[in-house]
Amino acid sequence: MSFIDVTAIADDEWPKLAALLDESEDARAQRFAFESDRCAYVAAHALLRARLSERSINISPREWRFDATPHGKPFLCAPRAGLSVSLSHTRGMAAVAIAWGREIGVDVESALTPRNAQKVAERYFAPEEAALLRAQSDPVAQSEIFFAIWTLKEAVLKADGRGLARGLDSIVVRLSPPVITCDSGENYVVAQWRRGGFFIAAAALGEANFRIEEAHASALAAAMRSFEA
Repeated sequence: MSFIDVTAIADDEWPKLAALLDESEDARAQRFAFESDRCAYVAAHALLRARLSERSINISPREWRFDATPHGKPFLCAPRAGLSVSLSHTRGMAAVAIAWGREIGVDVESALTPRNAQKVAERYFAPEEAALLRAQSDPVAQSEIFFAIWTLKEAVLKADGRGLARGLDSIVVRLSPPVITCDSGENYVVAQWRRGGFFIAAAALGEANFRIEEAHASALAAAMRSFEA
């Protein structure tokens, strides 16, 4: 599990990160209407490619090829299969997860994003989760609990591969420590971190031992330079 603070990336580092992307990713990045969204996208995809190349011998970050399932779950199709990947980005933060032999998902959200937490929870969350939010009279505490639950659900849905098509209420979250119960009986291991104003959550089907590390743009750019030397 790796994350990168997008706001900490210097102006002269962006071309180096963009150089890690392939042609299709670069084209998609250019279609974002807002610069902050484009930057988050570039950072996430550069981070994923650099981390994959760190795990492999003689495979440049630009060589990795991805496809997506009908529900949009990305998967690695070349030059090496067997690794499960997931990435997530929001304005200011990006995160990726890589696992061998098990499905994995990651989600990152800004806790500062305005949202009617109770209204969303009543409509989409499981009844016990909505009740937990109703019990909070402090709007700040309510928002914190909402995003803690939301990111864990999203991480599981990404690992599952069906995304929101599965339904947020099919997964019940208990906090402190985070535990997931699925209506299908599947066993997901989850973890969650708070970094600044962001929640980051990861989920894996079956066993997992999550570790999180912060990435820096200078190190990611060095991953490309090592192949150009």
